[in-house]
Amino acid sequence: MASTVKHWNEGHVCHVVIDNAAHKNALSKEVLRDLVAVLAANENPDIKIVFLRGAGGIFSAGADLNDITGTADDTGYDELVTAAADAIGAFPGLVMAIVEGPCFGAAVHLALSCDMRIAETGATFRIPATSLGLLYNPDAIGRLAGSLAPQTLARLFILGEPLTAEQACASGLVAETYPRGQTEDRMSHFAEMMVANDRDAVVATKSLLRDLERGAC
Repeated sequence: MASTVKHWNEGHVCHVVIDNAAHKNALSKEVLRDLVAVLAANENPDIKIVFLRGAGGIFSAGADLNDITGTADDTGYDELVTAAADAIGAFPGLVMAIVEGPCFGAAVHLALSCDMRIAETGATFRIPATSLGLLYNPDAIGRLAGSLAPQTLARLFILGEPLTAEQACASGLVAETYPRGQTEDRMSHFAEMMVANDRDAVVATKSLLRDLERGAC
């Protein structure tokens, strides 16, 4: 069976692409398991930056509703999302989410687990759990509370309000926005910046920033 997550290395760069385009790159259990496996298997010491994106100009429509029941059985799904987020956080080097199109639900959690996020104009961030009658993963909310302002959390989790790329940038969800059609140029820009950085120093600094985010320092 073909993997739902494509990946390849180019010099100091690792490309990771969620490739479930027929379902708008929905995060099925299979996708999440593949994502964890891909990140865990890449032990190339030359990699300094990872670009995480979705195929077909769509980051991800969020959880695959075929895997969600609205019952306690969803704990297993939440654990897989957490495992994918942990794999992103544990990966040595900078992990950057390249957000094009919709980034909904569990996909927001994955994007916010990355060290940086940039968004193409037209990208949209939304967590529709309350409109679906669901309680979003409490552990995920707790982790995101360390990096987002309370008002942003309320807009995302209680209102379920869609945020444009520009609103996401203003609220700190993303580092920058860029015009459509410039994704490859922006990726090249950041890759060139990272090539000049010492990998060990990057890993140590990333660990420090993660500890600060969790209040461990």
